[in-house]
Amino acid sequence: MSAWRGVEEFLAVVAAGSFTGAAENLGVSKSFVSKTVNELEARLGTQLLTRTTRRLSLTAAGELFFDQCSALQENLIELEQQMAQFQSAPVGRLRIGLSDIFGSDWMSALVADFSALHPEIIIEPIAYLRESDVMQERFDVVIRYGRLQDSAVKARLFGYLSYCLCASPEYVAEHGWPESPEQLSRHKCLTDASGVFEFNGGATARLKGRWRSNSGVALRWAARRGLGIAHLPVSVIRSDLAEGHILACEAEWSFHDKEVWVVFSPGIMPAATRFFIDFLAQRFTKQKVRPWDWPLMSPTNYPPTIVHEQA
Repeated sequence: MSAWRGVEEFLAVVAAGSFTGAAENLGVSKSFVSKTVNELEARLGTQLLTRTTRRLSLTAAGELFFDQCSALQENLIELEQQMAQFQSAPVGRLRIGLSDIFGSDWMSALVADFSALHPEIIIEPIAYLRESDVMQERFDVVIRYGRLQDSAVKARLFGYLSYCLCASPEYVAEHGWPESPEQLSRHKCLTDASGVFEFNGGATARLKGRWRSNSGVALRWAARRGLGIAHLPVSVIRSDLAEGHILACEAEWSFHDKEVWVVFSPGIMPAATRFFIDFLAQRFTKQKVRPWDWPLMSPTNYPPTIVHEQA
């Protein structure tokens, strides 16, 4: 039985001064009010109301119980109002899961931009290395890359993480670029732990390089030092491209455009989560980025785009 059962009726009786008035205010029968208040007194083991034919009055226990329950009721009303703010205004905490392999640097900059716009939200960006490490219930939103394995999740596509083949100018001058995925085996390649480069259209190259890392930063530096060819997101090497430390292969076959999703928990969405998802949609077009487009694709230049929720 609920601990609050009978309390609302008791408070209504005291406020109205009668069982009849309480029943009218609550929209229930007088017999129901009388029954629930009697059950409350029995459960508490004490009499709360003194009943006579002329009037009702509170016992000493009833006065204490009334004061405490009135305060609880006021606190509950105030709490409900505070909860309503979570739906009407971006407040509270927003915990965001970011991939620490390739996406955390660029996405962290966007999260910081969002935080600057909404200082009333407590932002918690938390990095993860593997998709299997992510427990969705720990986060309000998670940024995921590639095709979603679970079709039942709530998600919204807001852009692409575009990979390109890249290497130092010195390496390219000495070895040139491969002309197909098959030719990559003739090159020194810098890979992630899988040792696989994936390309649009489903082509792959399984490589045995002497440099493997699960860190995009480590692969970027290896490419800068001329150790070989890497396959990295344009967003990771954007500054190196601009400064000439790294070159990108321009052959269309060499790109891989991974879908970027914002995944969120089911149920009623708080305003902070909704505002963040809308912010991402406004900062990205759903186009695939190429290295030569990057100067035009700064976050502040991303126009709004319409994206659809995936059930």
